[in-house]
Amino acid sequence: MSSLGGFGTRCIHAGEAPDPTTGAHGVPLYQNVTFAFETNGQVEAMRSGERPHFTYSPRGNPTVRCLELKIADLEGTEASVAMSSGMAAVSSVLLTLLANGGHLVASDQLYDLTSDFLRDDLPALGGSTSFVDLSDTDAIREAITPQTRAIYVEAFSNPLLRVSDIRVLARIAAENDLVLVVDNTFLSPALLRPVALGADVVLHSATKYLSGNGQVQGGVVSGPRRLIDSIRSRALRLGAAMPPFAAWLLLAGIHTLPLRMERHSENASRLANVLAAHPAVAEVHYPGLNSDPGHALAASLLGADQHHFGGMIAFTLAAGRDAMGPFLDALELCTIAVSLGDSSTLVWPWPCGNMIRISTGLEDFADLEADIVRALNGVVPAGTGV
Repeated sequence: MSSLGGFGTRCIHAGEAPDPTTGAHGVPLYQNVTFAFETNGQVEAMRSGERPHFTYSPRGNPTVRCLELKIADLEGTEASVAMSSGMAAVSSVLLTLLANGGHLVASDQLYDLTSDFLRDDLPALGGSTSFVDLSDTDAIREAITPQTRAIYVEAFSNPLLRVSDIRVLARIAAENDLVLVVDNTFLSPALLRPVALGADVVLHSATKYLSGNGQVQGGVVSGPRRLIDSIRSRALRLGAAMPPFAAWLLLAGIHTLPLRMERHSENASRLANVLAAHPAVAEVHYPGLNSDPGHALAASLLGADQHHFGGMIAFTLAAGRDAMGPFLDALELCTIAVSLGDSSTLVWPWPCGNMIRISTGLEDFADLEADIVRALNGVVPAGTGV
C-alpha cells in the first residue's frame, strides 16, 4: 500500500503535488502538445534515458502522467496507462495480448461493444475468442487451447450483474500461463481491486464512476509494467492517447470517488429492495440482495456489507415489454439515458426483452424512491393491485 495512507487519502493525494514552478495546489492542465528543449544535449540525454523529458503529448503529458500515477497507486499495480475511451482501453489490451493468432477465453456476458469487437473485429486481425460461462470451471478448461493467451471477464457483468469469482479465474490463468484481464468499470477500485485477488490486468471505462459526472470520456488500464509498456505502445500507434483536459477532469473526479461509491451503493441497495417488493417488478438483478444468486460470492470478493455492492441494478417488468414505455415516460427525476456512473440516476431500456438498467445516482433517496415507485404504480399488471 502507498505510504500516503488509506484509500480515500490516496484518491486525493496520489500522483499529485504542488506545482514546483508556481506552487499551484493541484495538477495544472498542460494543454500544450509539444515540449521544448533548451539544447541538443538535453535531447541526447532524453534519448539515452539519462534525463527524462516530455516531448509530444500523445507520447506522454504531465497532466495525464499524474492521472496514471494515481490510478496505479489505487489499483496496487506497477503501472497504468490512460486512453481516450473505455473501448480504446479494451481494444488496445486485447490487440496487444492476442497479436499474431492469439486465442481468448471470454465471459459470455459482456458489454455489447466488447462482444462486437471480439466477434467482428478480432478475427479479421488474426485473433479468436471462445465465449464461456465463466462460473463453469470445466467449461473454461475445455475452452483453453495451445493458442490461448488470456481470460477476459467483467467483475459484475453488464447488464445482468453476474458475479465472477476472480480468485478462481486467477488460479486457472496461472496454471495455464494466461493473463487474466478484468473489466472493473461497474465497481471501481473504491469497491474492488482485482489485482489483489490475482488478476493481472484491470481496466475501466473512466467515463463512468472514475469521472462521476458524465462530462468526460476516457479509459485506463493497470498492471505489471512489462504489459503496460506494450499496451501503451499499441495505444500510441492506434491514436488512443488520452487528451490532457480529460485527465485533468478525471483527477478532480477521483478525489470524491470513495464518498460517491458509498452513496451510489447505499441508494442502489435500498432501491433494489423497493423494486423486489413491488408488484410491477418481475425480477431484480442486484448482488447486494440476499436473494441474488451472486450475493454470497460478491460479499466474499468485496469484503463489504450489503450496502456496498455498487450502484448498478437491472430489473424486468411483470407486465412485459409493453409496460416499458409507460414506465419510462412517467419518470420525472430519473433521466432516460445510456451510460452509467453519473451523479444523477440514469435509466435505460434494453433493446430486447423487457429489462431496464438503472445507474443509481446520488440524489436524496426519498426523492429517487418516489419517482421510481410512482412510475411503477402505473404499470402494475391488472388484478395484482398496488
